[in-house]
Amino acid sequence: MKEDELKRIDAYLDKLRIKEKGLEDRKIYAEVLDLRTLKALYKLSAKGYIRALGGVISTGKEANVFYADGFFDGRDVPMAVKIYRTETSEFFRMDEYLFGDKRFDLRRISKKDLIFVWTEKEYRNLLRAYEAGVNVPRPYVYFKNIILMEFLGENEVAAPILSDIGSDLKEFVDVEEFFYEVIENLKRLYRKAELVHADLSEYNIVLFNDKPYFIDMGQSVLIDHPLAMKYLERDIRNIVRFFLKFGIRIDAQDVMKTVMSQA
Repeated sequence: MKEDELKRIDAYLDKLRIKEKGLEDRKIYAEVLDLRTLKALYKLSAKGYIRALGGVISTGKEANVFYADGFFDGRDVPMAVKIYRTETSEFFRMDEYLFGDKRFDLRRISKKDLIFVWTEKEYRNLLRAYEAGVNVPRPYVYFKNIILMEFLGENEVAAPILSDIGSDLKEFVDVEEFFYEVIENLKRLYRKAELVHADLSEYNIVLFNDKPYFIDMGQSVLIDHPLAMKYLERDIRNIVRFFLKFGIRIDAQDVMKTVMSQA
């Protein structure tokens, strides 16, 4: 990265209120956020959505998530700020989830702008799920490659995902009851939101307030997508496999029928 760009990045970091003032925290922001993203964050801050940026919740190949003190719908709210990387090689896999989605006309979208379509797609998926009563973080607003959403956690500490909890899950909840809550949310997602998560596993289910919450819904597709049934079967197999270690034995096809049932 050139020195003049580093100076511009540092200037935007100064404009944004960063709760953690340490050198390490600023270094993380400078490393994972490019200048275009910092400008977008500044616009969201100028509009009043972001009061102050906090620490890192998670970093990944496709996206980074930060904590923020936010403001939405007339009140202060803790927020998760999900920022998709604008320069990544991981999005070569996105085509199968985008093409076939009637909500987006990709004929006029350049390859470099696909990341913005993906961001909008996750926001719209989360909103459909939230309005259908599925346990997901409430989405607040999206802009460019950024989504502001409900923070699942307390005191700036994110709630854990099932893969991190592992076999200790039984120390926190009745696992069988929790399993059926996952299935109920899957059914609600399918029947009411008319969506399939398409990447559901222990890596994107959060334990929050003793309930399962689905996260990471950028790849989620409408139920009329050509590959929707394939994705739903995969989601269910993943869930059945994870809960088998707790002694819950159920046939994936039976779960499939339950999820798709109108009863």
